[in-house]
Amino acid sequence: MKPRIFIGSSSEALEVAKEVKAFFENDYEAYLWTDDIFKFNENFLETLMKEANLFDFGLLIFTKDDYTKSRLNGFDTPRDNVIFEYGLFLGRLGRNNAFVIKDENVKLPSDLLGITLATFKCKKKKKLFNKKSSLVLDKVSLLDTLAKLKRQMDEKLHLGVLGMLPSTVLAIGYFNNFIKPICEFLSSGVPIVINEVSYTQFIFKIILPKDLDSDIKRRAIAFYKQNNYESINIPTSIRPYPLFVAVDTSGSKLVLSDMPATLSGIDKAIEMHLRIGHIGKSTEQQLLEDRELRNFGTVLEHLVNADAFCKSFVVIEIETS
Repeated sequence: MKPRIFIGSSSEALEVAKEVKAFFENDYEAYLWTDDIFKFNENFLETLMKEANLFDFGLLIFTKDDYTKSRLNGFDTPRDNVIFEYGLFLGRLGRNNAFVIKDENVKLPSDLLGITLATFKCKKKKKLFNKKSSLVLDKVSLLDTLAKLKRQMDEKLHLGVLGMLPSTVLAIGYFNNFIKPICEFLSSGVPIVINEVSYTQFIFKIILPKDLDSDIKRRAIAFYKQNNYESINIPTSIRPYPLFVAVDTSGSKLVLSDMPATLSGIDKAIEMHLRIGHIGKSTEQQLLEDRELRNFGTVLEHLVNADAFCKSFVVIEIETS
């Protein structure tokens, strides 16, 4: 699943928004505010508050849409609803995932002064016969600032984030309370005996489910049976841990495996967050699950790579069947 971007703008700046979408859509699922975001029988505020949770990033385009007088001075300013939408995404996603992309000559609200923002050059060109002025975009300056912004966004995707839902906390708990004790035991040199064969070389596979469409515990058991894994207990210093093992094709290493049942907590948290009152899975529920699964894997990978013992044993894989 590609990360999702919401792109908001005024009607007058829609052509700029389309250029932004075209730039990102190869690597991201990019949605304009005109792309069926707003639903029938829902007001704009209700829809935005709900939809903001379903995106990884919000990009709001500030252009010279209004003329505002402040303290006897006149300024070109963004449309007030676009400023409001930026504030909403800022509150929902945090300052590292909500960005302003602005015409360099637009006056900002005072709360945004001093913040480095993505800027581009754009000017108004007057039309004849008293028609509204149109935006003339400097595409080179826009593409340059979008390239810089994309590098920053790409970097954010490789970092675990502490959001409204529990994937980061669950990954930390799973690592500290399960993976770490097992890896410390595996590094101790104590052999594990399977079918009267002693093993001192190990691979510890963490199998992440590709979705949360069924009970994780039952799904894990089915996975182990399908791959001919057998159950053993690992006698760590804390307590015995149940794991499933198999011998690799070379016969020299013991492959230990676990599918983290703690992920079922994500499913329950999403149900509570969305106040689900129906049977079946909505699109927004699936999108939240996908995002949380991706973040769980990202956090876990960082924790494993930062630990010398764990890094030498652990392999993280995505379920393939």
